[in-house]
Amino acid sequence: KPSLIGLTRAEIGEALISAGIVPERQAKMRAQQLWHWMYVRGVSDFAHMFNISKDLRAALDTHFTVARPEIVEEQISSDGTRKWLFRFPPRGAGRPVEIETVYIPEEGRGTLCISSQVGCTLTCSFCHTGTQKLVRNLTTEEILAQLLTARDRLGDFPD
Repeated sequence: KPSLIGLTRAEIGEALISAGIVPERQAKMRAQQLWHWMYVRGVSDFAHMFNISKDLRAALDTHFTVARPEIVEEQISSDGTRKWLFRFPPRGAGRPVEIETVYIPEEGRGTLCISSQVGCTLTCSFCHTGTQKLVRNLTTEEILAQLLTARDRLGDFPD
């Protein structure tokens, strides 16, 4: 199923219309609702989008996903630095890919190092992605999924 993560509000509306889930006159409102649930509330399952009817949630779940990538490994160091190794499903005939995201806590804030490519030429000593040869650029969905998953794991979304 295609993901709605990484689409603009207009693209979400178009996807809903194309899938026959909502009429054109409702697309903008529904796209705004979904955007809020995905990016403000951090919901990764249509079933938890409570201001959307059960029938519409079921239709969304049939056609789309808002799920997070698989976390292959999570490491937390003594200074609070966290590293996540994510696995994304294959694109086309390709193989699944693994990339790393690192959160470095600092006084009153934190830094999130997000991968934008599978493989990297920077070879940062703390990062798994830099140990791989450059394969391809990540999609908008894959980049945003790292941010959303990090926010999940850090408890950064409202309850």
